[in-house]
Amino acid sequence: MKHLLFGVCATALIATGCTTTTTRSTQLAEGVALIDIEPVKARCVVDTTQTLQAVSQTRTVLGFFRSGDREFAQYPGMVFRLGPAMRERRAAVHKALKDTDFDVMVNPKYIVQTKRRPFVRTVTVQVAGYGGHLVFEQPTAE
Repeated sequence: MKHLLFGVCATALIATGCTTTTTRSTQLAEGVALIDIEPVKARCVVDTTQTLQAVSQTRTVLGFFRSGDREFAQYPGMVFRLGPAMRERRAAVHKALKDTDFDVMVNPKYIVQTKRRPFVRTVTVQVAGYGGHLVFEQPTAE
């Protein structure tokens, strides 16, 4: 019985193995308006003299014990494409904008790396982009 249990455990560890996946995103964000409201009249002034960068990492053990960043970018109208590591992408954007005077991150580029080991999955996201200031136009009185 001991040998059978050992054989099953050894086979399970060998079968699961370790893998690493890297995904690079260079597509621009796209989206459609879901609510029919008057758009806010604003323009974005981009500062290309400085690049914002940040890294976010999440480790998941046994599929449901998660440790990592707990603050995320939740900006209205900011479209995060569906795909892997959405939670980590939002956390990385939040970290990049934190402690700066920028309002949004313009043209973010993501590098997503997923490492899978037996019982543990680690997702690391690096983001780089430019900071932008939103300049709101004053409504005209008619």
